[in-house]
Amino acid sequence: MLLVLHFILGIITSFLGSLAPSMLNMTAAKISLTKGKNEAMKFAFAVSIIVLIQAYVATLFTRYLRKNPTFVQSLQKIALVIFALLAVYFYLQFKKDKVKTTKDKGYKNAFLVGLLLSSLNMFSIPFYCGITTALDLAGWLEFSQVYIIAFVFGSAIGTFLLLFMYLNYAEKIQAKSKGLSKNLNLILSILTGVLALVTLFKVL
Repeated sequence: MLLVLHFILGIITSFLGSLAPSMLNMTAAKISLTKGKNEAMKFAFAVSIIVLIQAYVATLFTRYLRKNPTFVQSLQKIALVIFALLAVYFYLQFKKDKVKTTKDKGYKNAFLVGLLLSSLNMFSIPFYCGITTALDLAGWLEFSQVYIIAFVFGSAIGTFLLLFMYLNYAEKIQAKSKGLSKNLNLILSILTGVLALVTLFKVL
């Protein structure tokens, strides 16, 4: 039963954490529109493979941090700089208010595109580090190998389900993507700014 719980937690956290429009989500939708659902499915599968690896690395990292509390203090200083830079970045993106169009020629191999874009996603590992830390503090996550594997497989499936939703509702999502992207950048700028301030208070 505990194994199933870890699997379900992976699905839920991954699905909800990726729900907002992002590069990967919108790319899945655009591939579905330009190349068809089969190619978009290949893209989603490739992304899910990378997410599985990223979630596994993040979970091991969190397990290491639990055993090395002094390292957390150094990590907080690094996080402060990262959050501050991200807040500025998202605000600048919000000011630009542009949604880049996607060209068909970039999607000759949707599977490889999925592997590449997912690997370049800088938020995935920090996201799963935060999620696993929160679940650990709540007493819901066990760090033995079998439970970690259940959680990361659930995370990969949750990501695939989310992308599957985007590629199936691609036309509706694309019609609203411009406004969503603009508002999302502002929200992310505010959130990362708040996180930077919270981290600053912890460091001081």
